[in-house]
Amino acid sequence: MRGNVLGDIRAEQDKSMLDTAFWESADYKSLLESYDRPIIVGRRGTGKSALAYRLSKHWDSKPKTLVLSISPEEEQVIGLRDIFDQFGEKYLHIKAGTKMAWRYAIYMEILVELGNHYKFKSNLDLSQVRDHYTSWGSRRQSISTKIRKKLKSVLNESDSPQSRIADLSDNLELDLLEEVLLEALDKSDVQFVVFADRLDEGYSPDNLGVGIIDGFIQASIDIKSKMYEKIVAFAFVRDNIYRAISKLDPDFTRNIEGQTLRLHWDEYNLFNLVCFRLKSAFKCEHENSIRIWNQYAAKELKGKEGFRLALKLTLYRPRDILVLLNEAFLKANSNNRRQIVLEDIEYTAKTISMNRLNDLHKEYEYIFPSIEEFTKSFYGQKSEMAVSEVEPLIGLILEQDRFEKEKQQDIFLFGDFRQVLQRLYSVGFIGVHNEQSASFVFCHDGKDPDKEFTNETRILVHPCYWLALAIGKSGISLEEAEEIHDEYEIEVTSESKGIRNKRIETLIQELGEIKEGKDGAYDFESWCVNAIKIIFAGTLCNVEAHPNKNSLQQRDVVATNLEESKFWKRVIKDYKTRQVIFEIKNYKDLSAAEYRQINSYLCNDYGAFAFIVTRAINNNLEKGRELNWARELYSEHKKIVVILSYKFLEKHLKKLRNPRKHNALDKELNSLLDTYVRRYFPNKSR
Repeated sequence: MRGNVLGDIRAEQDKSMLDTAFWESADYKSLLESYDRPIIVGRRGTGKSALAYRLSKHWDSKPKTLVLSISPEEEQVIGLRDIFDQFGEKYLHIKAGTKMAWRYAIYMEILVELGNHYKFKSNLDLSQVRDHYTSWGSRRQSISTKIRKKLKSVLNESDSPQSRIADLSDNLELDLLEEVLLEALDKSDVQFVVFADRLDEGYSPDNLGVGIIDGFIQASIDIKSKMYEKIVAFAFVRDNIYRAISKLDPDFTRNIEGQTLRLHWDEYNLFNLVCFRLKSAFKCEHENSIRIWNQYAAKELKGKEGFRLALKLTLYRPRDILVLLNEAFLKANSNNRRQIVLEDIEYTAKTISMNRLNDLHKEYEYIFPSIEEFTKSFYGQKSEMAVSEVEPLIGLILEQDRFEKEKQQDIFLFGDFRQVLQRLYSVGFIGVHNEQSASFVFCHDGKDPDKEFTNETRILVHPCYWLALAIGKSGISLEEAEEIHDEYEIEVTSESKGIRNKRIETLIQELGEIKEGKDGAYDFESWCVNAIKIIFAGTLCNVEAHPNKNSLQQRDVVATNLEESKFWKRVIKDYKTRQVIFEIKNYKDLSAAEYRQINSYLCNDYGAFAFIVTRAINNNLEKGRELNWARELYSEHKKIVVILSYKFLEKHLKKLRNPRKHNALDKELNSLLDTYVRRYFPNKSR
């Protein structure tokens, strides 16, 4: 018996089964009947690629119809980000620019296909578009590579993003291309059907990443209307991306919503999908689905009730049930059985559950970096708990500060454990008991992130994660499973990202309300502690205010240097500073007393390096006394005290709202330290 007896879960590797045992669902049939809904939306594992493959085969076999498939690779989509970035940062600008670029690319791919067709090339008037035709590139090159090359040749780097967008249609001569293509298609009496799949490859859930896919969707819709259905483009989009578009695109309801078909799988369709594959895999002669199933399922698994047992911990997706049954048949075969039993299902169910949990982590790692740590805190617990029981579990994570940078920053941004519960609820990890309906309600789109959680509120971990987390309750009723499935749609939303940014914005606003001087000293110090925790998360840990409360030397803020970046490794190596001091001063002008005070602190683990955070507007040392005191400390004691403006902390908090991969903070601190060493401190030997 083959390892994947019911077929591969990747459509690209499953063509033999798709050719012989494809279940024609209602969604598939509706797409065959009309072009009204060219945007097909589905979660992971709902069969988007399988649908694209079978639909392309169907239209390819029709007379007077040509098929064009677009399936970009991850590296190709990532490469497009660089060139599409020239349309600016505003979402509407990105969408407008990418829409025209995709339209041009689709037109050119069709133009090249017509130009190379033995029968139709004579109907194509190349004299008007020869420059486009010859410069587009060969059919062997990816469409992404050709878009990049073309845009580089027409975009002027000296223009503003708005000018680039305004001139793009004329530069690409889109109207001319449409005229030439319409004429050629009319003369040839042929239709082109375009299928764009795997648009989530290389996807990033930021404005640019969402805008690139939104642009393709808008281009598909525009082409259908502009080309009078002589060209129809179908786009297969993952649900999380589609929901992100719905949040960011103000024209979503007008342009996209009515053009969408959402894939939905129920028990009937999944049962027939499985039976069709069983019939093909085992060369079964039965025609009735129940008889097919009963021939290869034994004991409790017989009949539709038995099939429901197999479905109960899946998310009602083809991928889930195929993985589950492939593993079950493999287990049965190892015991010399051709029929699967409940024990075979349960043996593989944990793997399925772990895969679902990993999917959740991957979906949300960008907007909820600490999600993995918080879901792990439920390991070995009960499936159903009161909020008061959950508090200590989440509290253990909130108290830690040794995670990697992105996770640690995310953890520090939570005000309390209830905010964590709100996030876990908004991504569908936990459900909340509804007293009116006497059932648990699961939300998966961030629509209700401010839901109230009292100590008595009862929550339920989603059943598909129970086995992965060794959660106590091992079963769920069929009715509960089906109800949860109907509610369940994993997705990434811009609103979830907004929750995190809202917390940062609140901290920034608090700074503006703190008075300078003695009256605001305590508030400013507290604000700095929070800002330092968040900004330096992953590089400094155990950030503490006044660690020596009973000593005369009450250092304001101390943090442990983890040596996790180039700057902090330099501080350890050059200045032997393991415990980093931040003296907090809620005023601009320093005196000799502050420098003498911090000099007394710098010894042993505190090394020869420290910061003073002030209300100055920049990090520069003022000429005169301030510069002289810093020089004296360095020349006589070999100690460096760096002034950090409160504006510096504020700036890097703002940067965290849209973090980049490069470490701007580390680079700026290194540059600041170089300024002290090279400019402020004279070289006596010279």
